[in-house]
Amino acid sequence: MAEALGTALSLVGAVGVLGQIFSGCIKAYSIFTSASNLGRDSERLVCKIRIEEMRLLVWGREWGVVEGKLEAHLQAESTAGNERIRQLATQILSELYKTITDFRRLQDKYGLVQEPTSPNGEKIVAQKTSKNGQSVATDKEKFNMLLKDLKDYNDGLEQLFPSSRLATLHRTWTNELLQQADSLAKLAILEKYCCPYTDLQTFSAASGIYPQLNGSASLKQLRLNLDAKPTSKFKSTVALKIPRPTITISDSDPRRSRAVYHNPSTERAEDVLIEWVDYEKGDEDSKFNHRRRVDDLARMIHSASDRHPDLHTVDCVGYTDDTACCRYGLMYRAPQPSSSTLHALILSNDLRTPDLGDRFRLAHTLAVALWSLHSLEWVHKSVCSFNILFFPSAFSASATQVTASAASIPNIASPCILGFDASRPDDMSELSVASKNPAASDLHRHPASLNGMSRRRYCKSFDIYSLGLVLLEIGLWKVLQTYHRPHYTAERFRDKVVVQNLVPSLGSKAGRLYREVVERCLFAREDLNGQETGHLMEYVVGSLESLRV
Repeated sequence: MAEALGTALSLVGAVGVLGQIFSGCIKAYSIFTSASNLGRDSERLVCKIRIEEMRLLVWGREWGVVEGKLEAHLQAESTAGNERIRQLATQILSELYKTITDFRRLQDKYGLVQEPTSPNGEKIVAQKTSKNGQSVATDKEKFNMLLKDLKDYNDGLEQLFPSSRLATLHRTWTNELLQQADSLAKLAILEKYCCPYTDLQTFSAASGIYPQLNGSASLKQLRLNLDAKPTSKFKSTVALKIPRPTITISDSDPRRSRAVYHNPSTERAEDVLIEWVDYEKGDEDSKFNHRRRVDDLARMIHSASDRHPDLHTVDCVGYTDDTACCRYGLMYRAPQPSSSTLHALILSNDLRTPDLGDRFRLAHTLAVALWSLHSLEWVHKSVCSFNILFFPSAFSASATQVTASAASIPNIASPCILGFDASRPDDMSELSVASKNPAASDLHRHPASLNGMSRRRYCKSFDIYSLGLVLLEIGLWKVLQTYHRPHYTAERFRDKVVVQNLVPSLGSKAGRLYREVVERCLFAREDLNGQETGHLMEYVVGSLESLRV
C-alpha cells in the first residue's frame, strides 16, 4: 500500500497533488477506523485514531482540498512564499500518508502488527500483545508516539493554513465524533480514552489534550443512560430533590421565580431562580411523567456549565415539588441576585442598542450553545429571547458605571440559556411536554410545532428556526411582539411579517451574511437528519464567527 503514494503523486488531475494525497490519507485512515469485530483494546486504539482522522477530514473540508480549491488558492498568486507553503503542505500530507500505510514503520516505530486479512480484503492494524493477551507497556509508549505524530501533522496543517474559523473547526470535529458515537460503549471509550498522552490510572478530563471532547462525551453518556433507564425502575435522585419548606419565593411569576434556598447542608442562604413545570391535579400518571422528566433535566443540567462550557447553562441545584400549586420547579444557582432577559433589554427605552460587534458575538454564542445541545441529541423546544438571561441585571448594573453613556449600554457579553422546562432528548419514544411558556410557544416556535391537528413532533430543525428568530431580534434590536397582531395566525406571521418584511430589512442593519444566516435558519427543512443539521449549524456558527465590524 505504501507504493500507492507514488501513484497518487503521478495522478495530478483537476484536484492537484494536495487533493490526491489528502484523498489517499483519508482512505488509508479507514484501515484503522472501519475495521470491525475488534477486541476491546483495539476498539480503544481505533477511537484514538478516529479523533485525528476527523480533525484531518474537517480541515480538508474547510479548505476544499479534495475539490482543488486549496491548490487553486496557492496558485492564484504564483509567489515564492506560496510555493514554499505548497511544498510544505505536500510534505506534511506525504509523511502522514507514509505513517499510516507503511506497515514496517508501524511495526518497528509504533509497535503495531499486521493482522490477517479481513473479509473485505483490507488489512487491520492492531497493537502487539503479550502472551497472556495484555498490552505490553513498551508498545503502549510506541502507540502514543503514533498518536502524537498524527496530532502533530494535524497541528502543522492548521498552523500552515490558519482558518478564521478555527474554533468552529474544533467544534465541528468534536460534534461529528459525538454524532458517530451512538452507543454507551462508544461514548465510554471517548470519555475515558480521548486523551492519549495521559496515564489512564491518573486520568482526568482537565489533564488531557481534548478536554472539551471528554466533557461532551461524559454528558452525552449521562443523557443516554437516562434514556435507557426503564420507567418502572425510576427513582428520584435524592441529592437533587429539595424540600419545598427550605425555599422562600420572593415573587409570584408563574413561569420563573426568584427565591432564596436555605441549604441545610451548608447552613447558608443561596439566591436561586426557579422555572416552573405545571402538572394536572389528581392525574398521577402525568405527575409521575413530569417528575421523571424534571429529575432527568436536573441531572443533565447539574454542573453542565463545567462539563460543557459551550452550553452556557446555569448550574442546576436540583428541583422541588410545590404540591400546593401542582407544579415542579427546576432550581438554578443565580450568579447574581438580579438578572435581565434579552427580551427586556431589547424592549427597554432606558438602554441603548449595543454595538453591532457585540451583537454579532452574542448571536455566535447562542448558536454555539444550540449546536452543543444538539450534539447531545437533545432539543430545547423553548429557544426565545425570554429564555436568554444576563447576570447581573443590566438595569441594576448601570448604576455602577462611571458615565451616563456607558450606563445606558447593556452588557450582553455573557448570556445564560434557561427555559429547559419543555426540553427533552431527540428520540421518537420520548415524552413531548408542551411548554408552559406562552412567549416561547407562540411567536418563536415553528408553526408546524404548535398545538392543533397538524402539529408535528418537535425536531432539531424547529430549534434552529427559533434560533433564527432570536438572531433576527438581535440584528434588528426589536422584539417580535412589536410586529405581531392578535389576528395573525402563526403561518401568516411567519410568511407575511417575518419572511417578507423583517428579514429583507435585516441586511441594512446587520449585513448580507448575517441576513443569509437568519434565512438559512428560518428555511431549514423539517426532515433534516442528524448529519445535515450538524452541517447547517456548522455553517451558522462559522459564518457568525467570521463576522467583523
